Amino acid sequence: MRTGDAVGERAIEVTSVAIEPISTTDLRTQEELLRVRPVTMADLDSIHALIETASRTTTVLPRRREELCEGLRDFVVAEQERGRIIGCAALSVFGPALAEVRSLVVDPTFQGRGAGARMVAELINEAGQLGIRRLFALTDNVPFFERLGFKPADKATLPQKVWTECIRCPKYLDCQEEAVDLDLGSP
Repeated sequence: MRTGDAVGERAIEVTSVAIEPISTTDLRTQEELLRVRPVTMADLDSIHALIETASRTTTVLPRRREELCEGLRDFVVAEQERGRIIGCAALSVFGPALAEVRSLVVDPTFQGRGAGARMVAELINEAGQLGIRRLFALTDNVPFFERLGFKPADKATLPQKVWTECIRCPKYLDCQEEAVDLDLGSP
């Protein structure tokens, strides 16, 4: 999947992820049954539940419903054919040069089937359209992001994040997340 080239920005190659069939009786693949789309207000409870559940067992930070509501426009969701929300991710813009992929969560029963990669690809495309030059994530799953073209990065190169948000995090002194970034080039 290629993203970019909309307004002269450099194209970013996103590695495809193999999608496995749901069952032997259904010949359509998970990819055909899944769509990534902008969020609506009706998705708020599903996003909150996904993030809340993930925050108990992963490094994903919990988010209050009010906080999610304020940043709802930042999100995309992965939706199954029958309307079930199985994943979410957000693009948080720090300025013209920097944005973050955050709150990336996929329901554990659907992990490894491409939903996360498709949501990140959508956010990479959106960041490119906005003219963002650098996209980063803090993650406990560096290999996932590396498959999408991100490279390990030093958190010290992200002062906008560290001094505005990380410093207030209850896990700040014992953070287990690693930084990765993707150079999107000049706008």
